[in-house]
Amino acid sequence: MPDASTFKRSSNYPCPKLKTLLYMSEKLLFFILLAFLTSCADDTPKAESGTYLGGEVINPVSNYVILEKNDVFLDSISLDQNNQFLYKFNNIQKGIYTFKHNEEQIVYIEPGDSLLLRVNTFEFDETLTYSGFGAPENNLLIDFFLKNEEENDLMIQREIYQQDPATFSRSVLAFRNERQEKLDEFLKKHDMSAYFERLGKAIVDYDYFARLEVYPMSHFGVDRVQFIKSLPNSFYDYRKDTSFNEPEFLELYPYQRFLINYFNQAAFKEYFTEEAYDPLSFTHNLHKLRLIQTEIKNDSVKSFLLTRTIKDYLANSNDKKGGETLYEMYMDHIPSKRDKKEISDLYTANKKIETGKRIPDEQLLTLEKDTVTFETTIKKPAFIFFWSNENKNHAKRAQRLADSYIEKFPEFTFMAINVKDNFSSWKRSVERYGFKPEQQYLFTGDYNRLVKDLALSSTLKTFIVDKEGFIINAHTNLFSTTFENELLSALNN
Repeated sequence: MPDASTFKRSSNYPCPKLKTLLYMSEKLLFFILLAFLTSCADDTPKAESGTYLGGEVINPVSNYVILEKNDVFLDSISLDQNNQFLYKFNNIQKGIYTFKHNEEQIVYIEPGDSLLLRVNTFEFDETLTYSGFGAPENNLLIDFFLKNEEENDLMIQREIYQQDPATFSRSVLAFRNERQEKLDEFLKKHDMSAYFERLGKAIVDYDYFARLEVYPMSHFGVDRVQFIKSLPNSFYDYRKDTSFNEPEFLELYPYQRFLINYFNQAAFKEYFTEEAYDPLSFTHNLHKLRLIQTEIKNDSVKSFLLTRTIKDYLANSNDKKGGETLYEMYMDHIPSKRDKKEISDLYTANKKIETGKRIPDEQLLTLEKDTVTFETTIKKPAFIFFWSNENKNHAKRAQRLADSYIEKFPEFTFMAINVKDNFSSWKRSVERYGFKPEQQYLFTGDYNRLVKDLALSSTLKTFIVDKEGFIINAHTNLFSTTFENELLSALNN
């Protein structure tokens, strides 16, 4: 735990209340630190020893928070009786970390930071704020994230992706310029490290680049192939400013989106005169894996893209032969041993849920706290989907879609299975959002076991089963444009 000398500015204390720290017990230190950091100016010098992350979670759904870096678990941090926590880093590496409590968000930390966050799980991103040393840059990152969400909504409302290339370029450039101006003003007011300036610029640039990359695939023209061919060569001039081998940017959502959008478009151009665009097809993913292998030099970036690609394919394809081919290609080229094991486990799990096999039986809990299983519950054709409070928008949309499909296909029922949440959090969400209680279930076992049993790499996965629980389709998606046809096909099975 820090002592008073940790926070001194030369020989003077920045805040008078800090003088009492030497006389307080460790039990009270967190609350003193909390008051100190939230009452002192953001430009107070960093701590001379020690790096800390603390804060408060309002309406917590568990008694801990999780800290990760580069998708690797670092620590589980307990919440106290006041739903607060304080964590000291050892051997701190500056950069982007991931903070998780059901939902997740990035947090930027440098050595010497003493950063406090406050978040309400009911509106996670919208309520996340920071104070203390390191707060300005993190509040800027949250502002950029929310700004991106707002812009995405505007792009849909204004049908910006349907604009002609010149108009589209001007529209997205306006978003970029607005964000660049905000970054420039921020850097004038705050003395930031060169490293953070580089990250801030990357966020601004790659949000813009990602939208340019996805534009040809999102423009609903009569002929996508001809539209792509018609784009002027100058449309892709921005690629001169991009990099495909920046592992320090991998924690940034804009950089991830840029890479994924780029390779989806590049893969399509390998076969677009022969087949329609289908990012879940064997052909598309074969070309995509090959392009990643040849174009990406950095092992961390390569591992991220290869793993993301094969994971999405295995989660959404019933093509056993195609899956085997892509799996072997992946295993021959993946640099990361950790990712290699994850995909090996997923591939093995997929064999348990092949069409015609009974869905692996799992113990579930009802709202009345009765323990049931798939075998005791499924009495008619059903589709089964998953959700958690990590993504409330997904949960609400999924339940609305499920209701609409039952209206069209009363021969079916559905099972909405919550994963990762505790009973009280799950029940509260069901009641708050008006989900149909008789079709809600909670998985209370080890989530890793569920992943292995059902190859559940994403909550987007949906199962369609017959009245006896035999699998008709284990790789569909409630949000897919083909889902209605898949239900029809299941009825005729």
